[in-house]
Amino acid sequence: MVEVVVKITRRNHNAFVHLLAALESQGYDLADVLVTKDLEEIIRAKPKVVLYSFYSQEVDEVKREMEILKSRVNAIFVAGGYHAMAMPKHTLRVLGFDVVVIGEGEEALYNLLFELKKNNYKLGKSLTSVKGLAFYLGDDFIFTGFAKVEDFWRFPPYPEGLKLISPMEISRGCPFGCYYCQTPYAKGFRMRHRPIDQIVKYSRRMKDMRYITPNAFAYGSPGAILKLEKLEALLKALQPLRREGRRLFYGTFPSEVRPEFVTRETVELLVEYTDTRRLAIGAQSGDDAMLKAMHRLHKVEHVVNAVELALEYGLEPVVDFIVGLPGESEESQRKSIELMEWIMKKGGKVRAHYFMPLPGTPWARCRPSPLSEEMKKFLGRMAAEGKIEGSWGVQIQISRRLQKLIDEFYEEPFTYHGIIREVC
Repeated sequence: MVEVVVKITRRNHNAFVHLLAALESQGYDLADVLVTKDLEEIIRAKPKVVLYSFYSQEVDEVKREMEILKSRVNAIFVAGGYHAMAMPKHTLRVLGFDVVVIGEGEEALYNLLFELKKNNYKLGKSLTSVKGLAFYLGDDFIFTGFAKVEDFWRFPPYPEGLKLISPMEISRGCPFGCYYCQTPYAKGFRMRHRPIDQIVKYSRRMKDMRYITPNAFAYGSPGAILKLEKLEALLKALQPLRREGRRLFYGTFPSEVRPEFVTRETVELLVEYTDTRRLAIGAQSGDDAMLKAMHRLHKVEHVVNAVELALEYGLEPVVDFIVGLPGESEESQRKSIELMEWIMKKGGKVRAHYFMPLPGTPWARCRPSPLSEEMKKFLGRMAAEGKIEGSWGVQIQISRRLQKLIDEFYEEPFTYHGIIREVC
């Protein structure tokens, strides 16, 4: 009999792989869990609980699915992820969920499922004892506190009872607090790291070894400094697995590196110890004033240096930019165009993204700046020639939907460190 269904998607796959491993390691029987992306399969299973995790960009699709499921399945619907954390009242009242997990979910989800089963899958006051939840009891909104898991590595990255694999989360948190990014406000301002022996142990599950980390070169440090010896120790420890035929990709999708962490020493480690050929670098703007305004805390010169070093060692730099940033002038956009053109001329790649106001960030209520005619023509021309990657065109429409969502339903988000300072 299926008691719990996980609605898995391409976007939440990595998170649910880890959460299922955490449930299993705490004693939860995954034989009672169905993992599926098919709504009809969920309906046929008649579960007691349905688990969702999603981003704000997905709320329209989630709302449609919830309307279908709630009309045909008598279950408790539980939501997690960045949107649920930043806008729990919207998630409960508008999207139709019964419970929201607020914070890091490894322990909160296990305790929630345990408490629900103990009470015959009925919502009640007993849930107030579980930290990391938000829900309504009648008209009363209940928040039981932000769930934190300081030592997330206590939980394995992969479940034994299900054949699921994903890139491994090896670091969590980010100290930089960029105003457009949800990560530091949901995961904390200090990086925490999975130990090397554990990374090696579980990397044996992967044919191509890939990792999830906000800044791959900051492994072993609190996040704002480079600890080269820790990074080298990790990469060295993975060499026996490479000799067994596995490939090691580091500093590339689904992670990236900050440009000021790209040094001759870090690039030499990549070349010596990994199979990386594309280095993902977060530039975000070609204007120092905009980098400062978004609290990015690096400069254009760091981007230039990172690109030149990558190319010198035979790596293809893939550099991310955000266009339409709040307060971005035509002159700022011109500087970004100049840097993008320079990168492509040198032999690098550019990924362009359009600014999206994300709930739970300091820029949540900020408006994107209009794209100059020069920027529109440049992006259009480069995209037509296949020289620019990224989904900036689609993201313009998503950005408009997010602005409307925030205008209509904005609420103070719950975060790792309390109140977020609004910049706009």
